[in-house]
Amino acid sequence: MKSEVSLETGLTDDKKLPKKDELIIWLKLTDCQRRLYEAFLNSELVQFESEGNPLAALNVLKKICDHPLICTQRAAGDILEGMDGDFSTQDIVMVEKMAMNLADMAHDDDAVQFSQEVSCKLSFILSLLPNLLEEGHNVLIFSQTCKMLNLIQEAIILEGYDFSRMDGGITDISERERIVKDFQEGYGGQIFLLTTKVGGLGLTLTKAARVILVDPAWNPSTDNQSVDWVDRIGQTKEVIVYRLMTSATVEEKMYKSQVLKGGLFRAATEKKEQRRYFSQSDLWELFSMPEQGFDISLTQKQLQEEHGQQLDMDESLREHIQFLEKQGIAGVSHHSLLFSETEILPMLSENDAPGRGAHGKPKVEGVTARTHLAGKNTDSDIPEEINWLSETLA
Repeated sequence: MKSEVSLETGLTDDKKLPKKDELIIWLKLTDCQRRLYEAFLNSELVQFESEGNPLAALNVLKKICDHPLICTQRAAGDILEGMDGDFSTQDIVMVEKMAMNLADMAHDDDAVQFSQEVSCKLSFILSLLPNLLEEGHNVLIFSQTCKMLNLIQEAIILEGYDFSRMDGGITDISERERIVKDFQEGYGGQIFLLTTKVGGLGLTLTKAARVILVDPAWNPSTDNQSVDWVDRIGQTKEVIVYRLMTSATVEEKMYKSQVLKGGLFRAATEKKEQRRYFSQSDLWELFSMPEQGFDISLTQKQLQEEHGQQLDMDESLREHIQFLEKQGIAGVSHHSLLFSETEILPMLSENDAPGRGAHGKPKVEGVTARTHLAGKNTDSDIPEEINWLSETLA
C-alpha cells in the first residue's frame, strides 16, 4: 500500500508530526517603552535622516520593543547586533548617534532601572513560564541578540529556574553537542536559551514542545528555522510556538508586510541579506506614530476577521489561549492559518487616506494571498510572481 506524502512537511502519512500551533502574542508596550519609542520617532536624528540608511533607526525601534536596557548598555554594538549585511562607516556613526540619543532619553527615566517591569516581552515570558513548567513542558526561548538573552537569563535566575544556554560565544562543536545532549536527556533544566542563528544546521531539540520567539527576524525563514529544530521527526508532543509581537510598532508593520510578501519572496530572498527584503521607500514608510495608540493591533483585528471562522481548537488549546488573554496582552492571532489556503486579504492601514494608498496611489481593496508550499514553484515562476506582488503593493 502506497503512503501519501505531504507537500508541506515532506513526510509520509505514517510519519506525520504531531499538531503544531503557532500563535502571535500581541503585546502592549509598557509606559517606559512607549515614552522612549515616541521620543525616538520624534527626535531630530530620525526626522532628518531620511537620506541615510533607515535600517539602523528601525533596529533602534526594534530594540526598544524588546527592552529599553538594550539601548543603554553598550548601545551602538547592541543595536547593530542581529543585523545582517555590511554597514558603512557612515552607517555606524549614525547608529552611535542614535544610541547616544536614546541613552540620554532613557537615563532620565527612572523606570528603566526596573528590568522586569519595563519590558512587555520579559514580563510576558515570566508570566507564561510558570504555566508551562508546571505542566511539565520543556521550553526553548530564542532571541536574536545575546543582550536580550542576558536580560532573560538574569530574570529566570531570580525566579530560581534551571536552564541551559547556547549562543554564538560557544564555538566548539563538541561543547555544543554536549549542551544539546544534556537538554535532550533531561539534565539541562526545562528551559533552553538560544540565539536564533546559533548552530544553524542539524540541531535536534525535540525534548521541547514549547517555543518562544522573543523578537521577529527581518527574514521570516530565520524564525521558521528555529521552530524546525523542535518540529521534526522525533517529536512526540503537540507543539505550540509563541511569536512575541508588540502592537502598533515597527514589529507589527514588518509582520504585516511579511505576511503579504513572505510567500512570494521567501524562495528568492531567504539566502540574501535583509536589505533586499524591503526597498528603501518601504523601510522609511515603517516610521509613523499609530493613530489608534499602542494598545490596539489592527493586524490582529484584521486576522481575526479573516480567519476567525477557520479556527479548529481542542479544549486544551482553547483554555490555554484564555489563560494567555488574561495576561494583559492586546490579543492572540493564529499564525499557522495565514498560509493555509488562498483567500482575499484586505490591506488595512491606520495612515492611509480613504481610497488611497501610500504615495497617493489608488488603494488596493484586496490582494490574493497565494499559498506557496515547498517544491510547488519553479525558478521561472519567481520573477513573475515578484513582479505581480510589486504591482499589487505599489
